[in-house]
Parts: sequence; structure tokens; C-alpha cells
Amino acid sequence: MGKINLKAKLISEEENLNIEISGIKTNNKIVYKENDITVTILILNNRIEMNRTCNEYKINLIFEENKKTISSYQVFGMPKTFDLETNTKKLLIKDNEIDLNYNLEGNDFKYSLVWEVRHENNIEKRN
Repeated sequence: MGKINLKAKLISEEENLNIEISGIKTNNKIVYKENDITVTILILNNRIEMNRTCNEYKINLIFEENKKTISSYQVFGMPKTFDLETNTKKLLIKDNEIDLNYNLEGNDFKYSLVWEVRHENNIEKRN
């Protein structure tokens, strides 16, 4: 388990979020807090699974380049989980970077995540 510094961007018609925050990376999993939302990203071969959880809801997003996938959205206190069609237009996975362009239920989003490994008193960029 290693501490990392993250820069995350989420851009859509209604939102332009830029955050710089600390997180944890273990093997192929990254976890960080975005305000009250816990974000967990699982990095697989040519596939990203993102889980966003807060007190009100949980959303599981699945991204595979040039594929339509079914993601799920659950509002706590409601018995039904909603399926969401996710169409990933671009998926780029590098050593320390993820870039996504996707359409979720008719809305376009751009998401990017860049991270650096944190050491005791200094930061080393991972290549």
C-alpha cells in the first residue's frame, strides 16, 4: 500500500471539477475522497471499474474502450438499482495516468487522473 498525490478532473456540460488530493494505491486499485464521496478505481487490462459511494448513493461505472457497458446506480433507502448505459469513447491507461471520454445516459464526460508516489519527505514521479 502506497500513499499517492492525485490530480483528478471531471468535465461535463454541467460540471468542471478539478481536485488535488492524497490517496492510496495498492497494486491495481486507487482510493481517494472527493468531498464526501469515496472513489475507488480498479485498473484492469483495457478496462476501468470506478465505484463512487457517499451517504446517499453508490454508483459503479465500467469503462471499456469503444464498448457499451452497463453500470449501476443505487440510491440508499430505495429497493431498486438502476442500470446505466455507459459508452466509452476513449480509454487510456498509462503507468501513472488514466484518461477517459465517455457518454453516460446521453451525457458526455471527460475524466482524467494523474498520480505521483509520495515518499516520507519528497515526491517521486512514477514512470
